[in-house]
Amino acid sequence: MTMGQKGTHTWDMILDYHCCPECSYIFESRQPFEEVFGKLQKKEVCPRCSKHFLVAKEKKVSFGPLIGEPQPIETEWGS
Repeated sequence: MTMGQKGTHTWDMILDYHCCPECSYIFESRQPFEEVFGKLQKKEVCPRCSKHFLVAKEKKVSFGPLIGEPQPIETEWGS
């Protein structure tokens, strides 16, 4: 489960909760997922039993708006 971000922050805040497969301890993680072979993965260590495990999830495939207005230009250089 990933918690949403409230307020305005300079960077995205990451807060995930994971359950250890060994001792069922639920702990908090602030590490981001890394893309590996088209999937999102991260390595975790249980703080209670020190079990190392891999958390994986499918990457959401998205591509820009096909119809409608394109995204606005962030910076106008040389204006």
